[in-house]
Amino acid sequence: MDANQLIKLSENCYWSPSDEAIVQDNITELLPVTMTKLIKFFVENHDRPISSVDIFFAIWDDYEKEYNAKNVRNLISSLRKKIPLININNYYGGRYVLKKYRDNTPDISDYLIEILDQAKNGMIITDPNISDNPIVFVNEAFTEMFGYLPEEVIGRNSRFLQGEDRDQPALDKIRAAIKEEKDITVTVRNYTKEGQLVYNELSISPIFDKKTERIKYFLGIEKNVTAIQDIIKKIKAIV
Repeated sequence: MDANQLIKLSENCYWSPSDEAIVQDNITELLPVTMTKLIKFFVENHDRPISSVDIFFAIWDDYEKEYNAKNVRNLISSLRKKIPLININNYYGGRYVLKKYRDNTPDISDYLIEILDQAKNGMIITDPNISDNPIVFVNEAFTEMFGYLPEEVIGRNSRFLQGEDRDQPALDKIRAAIKEEKDITVTVRNYTKEGQLVYNELSISPIFDKKTERIKYFLGIEKNVTAIQDIIKKIKAIV
């Protein structure tokens, strides 16, 4: 077992992706197939709330089998007893989160805005708990990309960036992802304050309250891919 490939889950508890095994207090634990599938699924989705339904079908992958939340609860309970060092939290609504271990994580809360402002890609944060999901934060890269001052965009829904260019299939995908509170990455046509077309690779991620499991914000990261889109257009014109 290659120690360099181990994923640390807690003090003295590791997951080996290559062997699909748990190493606890330097002892490799032999787990039943269902527990192995469970811990693998948790590791692949660490730090995110996972519904018992998703867990059920990841473990019992026979879609003709009827969903049973009790089976999930019992399996997680058995895993906790078998691997007491693992940190799996329960959340309201039948969701579970594996907390991945972090060594010496620094407190960066005092510098978070400064860190976001120095990011190269445009970043926005919206609040879906306020009517029309308005922008509540933009970083400096966003203002440089679109030419708007923060006070000109905060409080507005980000759809204004598309102007009258609303016939974009990507926008339907964005609306669906926001409604379902899921991650999404799409390419959209946006416009600067001066009306210049900008192609953005937009990645949107929901940010949940870890205690209540309810949606708090959406984080949007905008990467300018205008040059790439121009090249694609030229290639299409040639062929």
